[in-house]
Amino acid sequence: MNRKVFTVVAAAFAVTLLPLAGFAQTPAPPAAPAAAPAAAAHPPKAYVPGLEQFMNVILMEHNKLWFAGKARNWALAEYELGEIKEVMGDVQDTVPVFKNLPLADMLDAVITKEIVALEKAIAAKNFKQFAAGYDKLNAACNACHQGTENGFVVIKRPTTPAFTNQDYRPHKK
Repeated sequence: MNRKVFTVVAAAFAVTLLPLAGFAQTPAPPAAPAAAPAAAAHPPKAYVPGLEQFMNVILMEHNKLWFAGKARNWALAEYELGEIKEVMGDVQDTVPVFKNLPLADMLDAVITKEIVALEKAIAAKNFKQFAAGYDKLNAACNACHQGTENGFVVIKRPTTPAFTNQDYRPHKK
C-alpha cells in the first residue's frame, strides 16, 4: 500500500461525504475582509496520512501475514510481508522523525533484522521459523512503541482474522 492508494481512498471518502455537505445547518459566515479573496487562491492541501493511519495499515497486513503463514500459504505470506515493508518505507519517507526519535532508522533496523528473518522463513516454507520470526517482529514493534511512549499499544499474535471473507489457504495459481 502506498501514498497513491491513501490519496485515492481519501478522495473516495471525500466524494462520498461531499453531497451531504448541503444538508449542514451552519449559518453563512460573515462577509470576508478585502484580503480574503487572495487567501482563497491557495489550492487545497493534499491529504498526507499520519503515523496512526500508516500503523493501522501495517497492523492489518500483520494480521493477514499471520494467517497466511499459519495456513502455509507462503505466496500470500510473502505478499503480505512485502506490503508491510512497503508501508514501512512510506513511513520512513513521510514521518522520518517522531517525538524527536529517528523513526526512519528504527524501522530500518526492523526491516534489516526481523523482516529479513521472516523472508528467509517464508522462502524456506518453515512454519516453526516463521512463527519464531513473527514473534520477534511483534517484540520489535512493541519495543518501538515503548521507545516512543506508546507502550499502551501492544501487538500480539492474532486469534481471529481481521478479514473473515479472505481464504488464507494456499491455492494454485
